Parts: sequence; structure tokens; C-alpha cells
Amino acid sequence: MPAGLLRLVAFYAVVAVTCTAFSASFPAAAAMPTGVGTDTLRRSVNGTDVSDAFGQKGSKVCIAWGNSDSDSSLANFKTSHVVGLYDWSVDKPAAANALGFDYWPMLWGGDQAHIDAFESAVTQGFGTIILGFNEPNEVGQSNLDPNTAAALWKEYIEPKRSLGYKTCSPAVSAATNGQQWMRSFMQACSGCTIDYQCLHWYGLGASNLQAYLEEYHDTFNLPILLTEFADEDFSGANPPTLNDVIVFMQQSLAFFDNTGWMLAACPFDVARSTSGAGNPSALQNADGTPTELGSIVINDEY
Repeated sequence: MPAGLLRLVAFYAVVAVTCTAFSASFPAAAAMPTGVGTDTLRRSVNGTDVSDAFGQKGSKVCIAWGNSDSDSSLANFKTSHVVGLYDWSVDKPAAANALGFDYWPMLWGGDQAHIDAFESAVTQGFGTIILGFNEPNEVGQSNLDPNTAAALWKEYIEPKRSLGYKTCSPAVSAATNGQQWMRSFMQACSGCTIDYQCLHWYGLGASNLQAYLEEYHDTFNLPILLTEFADEDFSGANPPTLNDVIVFMQQSLAFFDNTGWMLAACPFDVARSTSGAGNPSALQNADGTPTELGSIVINDEY
């Protein structure tokens, strides 16, 4: 099942889950890039550079796309504030280039079907940043141990750098085992080149999200792409209201814009299927237009 659908099932079932790069090849954390706007973060040797707006204040929103690759409603979510686009796979939306998105292909997991699709699709110029495995620390997601993930990275992701791609680490969940998984992966991935830290977070309150991001940045000293996040209580004990999620999003957008090492944030998720009164975090209405929250996100309103 696609990662987006797995997360959707978890939301509607109200499953109780807890959601929480520097490797041997990196001589010191201080040697890793921490700012934005440098050639190291932005330019490729071959292939397609990331957009000039990438990582810049006012342009840090990205789209986690949960619709089909032919859904024309993607155009409703492109503004000057929105740069990146991904879909947990390599099913690049047909209009992505024409609309001006940076497309970020993902190697979701280590099974042969995902590997074959990734190898076939990810050619020079197809996208700009490769996203690593989806929540490898979770049994219900890509479920990879750090050593296996490192071996897969070296075989399939690292070689794509010669085609001009930047790379973002596997995206662990915010579960308590996430940071240790990432430490072990970085140690196992000796010789790997990782430009950005991918992360996921689900919980309550912008201050908690901020503390989570700061801890990861302090630990691994990499610029961050937050590729899934939402103000959610999967236990169902304290579900946020629409006002709660709006306040959360506005506070979060302000933090992203004013934090140099935060390069992009993709709220979960832009999908017609998540619309409805029962989901205050929905970003898209059933007719394809942005919800009130979705409009705040794509217009960077805080």
C-alpha cells in the first residue's frame, strides 16, 4: 500500500502511534553545511539545479501529493511560496514541470518493485532531490534496519549523484527509536553523501515540533526537509480543532521562515481523499480547491 494511504488508514482508524548526518565519512559536524544559498546546497554537477527559491524565506512550503499524477488540481497549490513536490514514489505529476515545481523522487523502500520503479524513472533531469526511505524505523512502513538501508543507499541512491541529484536522508518517524536508527544508519553509511535531513513529525503544538527539529539539527547538523507533519493526536484523547491546527500551522510557518537550516516543510497531505469535516488538518477539498488551512499553507500566511 502506498505510504500516503497507509498514513490515511492510520488517521481514520485513530491508531495510537507515537510519531519522533553525520556518518563515519563526515569528519566533524561543523564541516556539514548549515546555511542556505551556497553552491553546496543548491547546485548540481550535472542535471537540474534546485530552484533559486529553494530554502529561502517565504519559499519553504512543499507539497506531499496524495492524488493521481494526472489530477489537474495540482495547479491550485502552486504559488511563489511553494517550491518542492513529492508523492512517496516516482509517479511524477504530468504538470509538475510546467507549473514550476522542483520534483523530488523517493525510493520508498527496499522491495524489488520500488527499486525497479526507481531505477527506471530516476534519470538525469527527472527531479532535483532524491528522498530516502519512508519511515524505515516503523514496521508498518518501509521497515528497514540501518545496515540494510545503508547498503541499499550505496547501491541505488548514491550513484544517482553523478546524474546531478542532491540527496535527503531516510525520513524516520518521531517514534522514540527514530534518532538511534538515524545514528546507526549514518555510521553504517560510510562514504555516503547526504545533503539534507528528511524527517516526519505528528503531535500537538508548534513548540513541540520546534523542539523536535532543533534536537535533530543539533545532533546531525544538517539542513532539514520536514516531509510529513501535522497537528494530530492519533490516540484520540485530545483531538485538535480547526482553530488549533490553524494556530499550529501559522506558528510553524513563522518558525520555518525564520530558521536558516529549515529548508522545506510539507504538511500531510494534499489529497482529495482526506477532505471532510472529520479532519481539521485537511489541505484540499473534495472539489480540488484548497481548504482554509490549505490556503494558509500555500500562501505562507502567519
